[in-house]
Amino acid sequence: MVSGHIADFSLDYEVGNSVFIDNKEWVIAEVRTGFIILQRDSIDGTSQTIDVSKNELQELVKETQHKFEN
Repeated sequence: MVSGHIADFSLDYEVGNSVFIDNKEWVIAEVRTGFIILQRDSIDGTSQTIDVSKNELQELVKETQHKFEN
């Protein structure tokens, strides 16, 4: 399965899409009312999740995109 990458923060977030935050790829694991659960696997095989609101995620993606453009 090929994941989509979120670059345009006006898009709806869908399970399986990838977002980049601080040069790390996170996958949208779950979309719930009020928040989104992001998941990533580390090189050592451990898994990490974070919960963020849609607004927080948009800001994080926006900040990361701004860093890449500069």
